[in-house]
Amino acid sequence: MLETIVQNHEHLSNFLSAFRGAFKNQPQYRHFQTYVLGLMIYVGSRSLAGVSRAIPGSKSASSLYRFMATMDWDTEQIEQVRWEMLNRRTRRSLQAVGRRSKPVPVYLIIDDSLVEKSGKDIEGTDYHYSHSAGQTTWGHVWVTGHLVVLGQSYPLAWKLYRRRVMCEAQGIAFASKPELAATILRAFEPLPGTQTYVLTDSWYPSKDLLNLCAERDFHLISAVKSDRKFSSADHNLQVKQWAQILPKRAFDLVTVNTACYKVWSLV
Repeated sequence: MLETIVQNHEHLSNFLSAFRGAFKNQPQYRHFQTYVLGLMIYVGSRSLAGVSRAIPGSKSASSLYRFMATMDWDTEQIEQVRWEMLNRRTRRSLQAVGRRSKPVPVYLIIDDSLVEKSGKDIEGTDYHYSHSAGQTTWGHVWVTGHLVVLGQSYPLAWKLYRRRVMCEAQGIAFASKPELAATILRAFEPLPGTQTYVLTDSWYPSKDLLNLCAERDFHLISAVKSDRKFSSADHNLQVKQWAQILPKRAFDLVTVNTACYKVWSLV
């Protein structure tokens, strides 16, 4: 069944075959095909058991688990091929719009996501607070980088976040979410003829992140927490204090699509 699906879809077959060199033998490559295809077509929970059931006639979930957990396939080559694909697609998109007098804006979005898990023995899982659920949840937290080029979005990079107490217990070097974000930014190579804008929520902005973006000629756009301080020649105030002392005439009204915003600028 797996071979029939792959052979009848040329684009899918070409995509999968690009990764063939990362696997030592045909069984490993077949597991890879099963995993990718299962992720695409299975509508339930993305567990290995569910992915395995998605392909009629595929190997058992335990066989797929051994492939993911213990088999020696070349993850670095997988990542290299993925990067090459991303670069080709983004460069084609930029070439399609032709030459421009100004750099094309590229958006690098940094965020973190909690992925809930049920298994207690899954590597890297821990209790994390879920802001959406309003409670502590068992799972993984991933800090991710997502690239948006001319309306097309691409997953760029992802780093597993582990709490400090868990790192100390397991003898692992701790890295905060902003530090993981900085690792993603340092590894990103800007595309020719573009200007990179880094977008984050209020968890990430700091003096270190501002300096890193300045070093790499990236523009940083982010929310800030109301207790963060900003300094000018005359004042050193928290964001909420700035809002209290500014007169109404200090604000400009800006309309974006149908939404109106009151904007005040300070260098």
